[in-house]
Amino acid sequence: ADCCSLSCLLCHEIVTIIVIRAGDHLVETREFIFAKRVRIKLHVFLSSAKMAKAGGEMGISGESESIADKYFVCTECLVEGNVQSFVDLFYLTHALDGPGANGNQDDDDNSVGLASYETLQFLKARLTEAEVANRHAQHDTVFSSYMEVAKHYQGQQDYKTAIYFLTKALDVARLSHDVVREAEANQSLGLAQEKMGSIRAAIEYHETHRDLLLQAGLELPPDSGRHLIGAYKANAEELQRQGDYAAAIAFYDKSLKAASSLRDSAGEGLAYQQLGNAYQLQENFTKAAECFHKFLSICQETDDKIAEGAACSSLASAYEAMGDRASSIKYLEAFYEVALTTGELSAQREACGRLGIIFNSAGDFASSVHYFSKSFEISRSLGDQKAVDVARVNLGVAKGCAKKGVYMKVVNNNLEALLSWKNRRTPLDDAR
Repeated sequence: ADCCSLSCLLCHEIVTIIVIRAGDHLVETREFIFAKRVRIKLHVFLSSAKMAKAGGEMGISGESESIADKYFVCTECLVEGNVQSFVDLFYLTHALDGPGANGNQDDDDNSVGLASYETLQFLKARLTEAEVANRHAQHDTVFSSYMEVAKHYQGQQDYKTAIYFLTKALDVARLSHDVVREAEANQSLGLAQEKMGSIRAAIEYHETHRDLLLQAGLELPPDSGRHLIGAYKANAEELQRQGDYAAAIAFYDKSLKAASSLRDSAGEGLAYQQLGNAYQLQENFTKAAECFHKFLSICQETDDKIAEGAACSSLASAYEAMGDRASSIKYLEAFYEVALTTGELSAQREACGRLGIIFNSAGDFASSVHYFSKSFEISRSLGDQKAVDVARVNLGVAKGCAKKGVYMKVVNNNLEALLSWKNRRTPLDDAR
């Protein structure tokens, strides 16, 4: 028989053995489940490879050459006696329902299947290295090989396949009771799950990574801690969007504790700000104000003026919601002063506009006109026509309220002055 026919027979026997002896743990359940499909696709693959080989001899390249490459690399695994490597490599090169399918691709996508010859050789080398090392209980080598394959697929943004091999690496680390490697695999799985958008799963892996390091008496690296904080924050934001404020607060609190353990002042400040916002949505304004005060203190300690302005603005909102107008004015004025220091015109306009509204509602029309005038001028300097129109209306209302007393006095007591104002717009202030 020629080489192709012999390999076809050999592959037929290998897959038959997989089906019969799956109970003897020669392969994993995954291969057993898909064995019939593998058999069918394997025959198609070998037939295509035979045609590709013939095509290659006639000068045909491209996809035929790629099929031939896969054929020879896969059959090399069989010739060397590495059955598990053959099975894994076959799945990887054909994007069959197992680890070769990219999470962002359909199963029929051949982008994974048409890998370069160098990539095929890399995968074969790592997989056979892991299989041979596993026979001799060389767990370090098995772990490293699986991690290299996982990193390769992470570089290809194929996180589904990466997670498959990271999970295999994690199993090896657990089997060898290597806490450090187990922690490493958990961290990598957490990052991969984040890329897949599975935030809850990412949190579980990141927390396990942290706990394993602490059990081993090791410190959590700052970057790892920040990944955990980021996962907590992302999950809290999603819960907040869903309206589950209590659960969101619980995860913001976890992010606060994680930032505190890292002595990350900026992270603590952000966590307090987010906690305050969540409490406001829950209409617990007292707790919101407490969080915003802590946020403000951290900003002042770290001399972060922009964040300090945001803290003052948030405190003003919380106190306004509680009906404490004086405190709200106090922090809005502080917000304005900080914005003057940083030169943020948008923040200055916001502070002046809010102060104009609160003073107008308090009946202090002179102060209202003062701040609305500032807001109007800042809007003009920014060239924001919509904001200019809003500020002009607010300023007009405030000026009207400020003149109301004089106007009513003229209406009631001085008809001549009223007619003069109506005819010639003589200032009402000149009325006697």
